[in-house]
Amino acid sequence: MAERTLGEIAAELVGELLGPDSFPITGLAGLEDAGPQDLSFVVGPQALAAMRASSAGAVLVPEGLEPDRPAVRVADPHRAFVGLLAEEEPSPDLLFPPGIDPTARVSADADVAEAVSVGPFCVIGPGVRLGRGTRLGAHVILEPGVLVGRECTLHGRVTVRYGCLVGDRVVIHPGAVIGSDGFGYLPGPDGMAKIPQVGIAVLEDDVEIGAGSCVDRAKIGRTVVGKGTKIDNLVQIGHNVKIGPHCALSAQVGIAGTTVLEAGVVAGGQVGIGDHLKVGAGAQLGGQSGIWRDVPPKATMFGTPALDVKEAFRITGAMRRLPELLKSWRKLVHDQREKDGE
Repeated sequence: MAERTLGEIAAELVGELLGPDSFPITGLAGLEDAGPQDLSFVVGPQALAAMRASSAGAVLVPEGLEPDRPAVRVADPHRAFVGLLAEEEPSPDLLFPPGIDPTARVSADADVAEAVSVGPFCVIGPGVRLGRGTRLGAHVILEPGVLVGRECTLHGRVTVRYGCLVGDRVVIHPGAVIGSDGFGYLPGPDGMAKIPQVGIAVLEDDVEIGAGSCVDRAKIGRTVVGKGTKIDNLVQIGHNVKIGPHCALSAQVGIAGTTVLEAGVVAGGQVGIGDHLKVGAGAQLGGQSGIWRDVPPKATMFGTPALDVKEAFRITGAMRRLPELLKSWRKLVHDQREKDGE
């Protein structure tokens, strides 16, 4: 980042300056990695030890916390720090130069709006509609009939397959595939017969899809990722899945076909969710949980098979005592046999 003074940052954040106005800031970093001219942040008293051990030149602190170095006091240090980070992102024009690259192949009957960026070697098929302000990285493929809304960002090597719909302000990271065939086969005497997958996949407004993730098209109808949902890298969404608004799915989550996630569901890494299930609104699924039955709204589940988190932790705690209990049991059996003269 370009050098700024702590006073300038305090003014931008409308925070209370605690230290010299002219203190120079040349970077943003976490407490562990920060250097003497970096600005970091402290979320609360639990981070005091980390702050004292840090080499950060200055910190953002919340109300009621006294810093040991130059600082800016704000209501929410993390949120304020994120705002500063956003200013350091590369310019969109650097990553996505305006206009259509001469190596891109754009069908004559594609409807490409104004102010778009189409990168090198993109393929835009017949009947595609591309909304105003949307940006495509290199080697993006939009198959026939795809609709992409306004102000979207599709990074390099994204593929959106035929007929699928992408809303406004959607971000899709490199290598993701939207609308690949669902995994459907009919077993028979001659092996597996493929079930045609003739539905589509729909990404509603403000969705973000991580690198290498796949959202399968429906067998019939729609696979839907709801408004504002955020999906991490390497996530698999099966055919006819319906994901509600504002869900968050961490890396390597897998959701089998025709399952429904209601609004606000959060799933940790490597959660597996079986087919034809319903996960209620606001449920939280701990990492590596195996979901094998419906989950009530606002439940917190953990383990494989997944159970209510309190029950799962009790079972885990009991399992840790099994070696000790087994040893005691063997001693009891031995003592009883000696008593019986065996």
